[in-house]
Amino acid sequence: MSLWDKEGVPHKGWTCVDMIDLGEDSEDMNFETRKAELYEKCEMCNQEGIRYVHIMEHPKYDGQLQVGCICAEKMENEYTAPREREKNLKNRHKRKMNFLKREWECRSNGNIVLKYKGSYITIMHSKYNQAYYGVVYHREYIGIYKGEKIKDIKTARLAAFDIFDQ
Repeated sequence: MSLWDKEGVPHKGWTCVDMIDLGEDSEDMNFETRKAELYEKCEMCNQEGIRYVHIMEHPKYDGQLQVGCICAEKMENEYTAPREREKNLKNRHKRKMNFLKREWECRSNGNIVLKYKGSYITIMHSKYNQAYYGVVYHREYIGIYKGEKIKDIKTARLAAFDIFDQ
């Protein structure tokens, strides 16, 4: 039974408070091979295969619902904003894939540098522990990415993209 059919669950007046791209860190656009880990089920209609998750809240509903675009449209009673949010996430993923393909320059001091859109992004070993890395962009140093210390160059490059493309 879907929540559309459940009494007490509002159908309209919802607000999207966040969005998640479950394939955000996937390095290719062919998700069929990893479908189980990259997709969820819509909590409103039970439709499977949701990659772009709209996090919805309603003042008369306790908690949040994670739903797909079609349910988000109906819940918000807004038919352009959910599709625009998804389009923005898809475009961000494409920018990330292009960013990760770029060639970085290895400097004599061991730093790895990329000039991107007129600015330099530097990946370097942590000065406190050589097993970890940090990313510098516009004098901002990032040593933590998604709650953990940066342990490899690949993760440092992902952190660099997130710093650049906020």
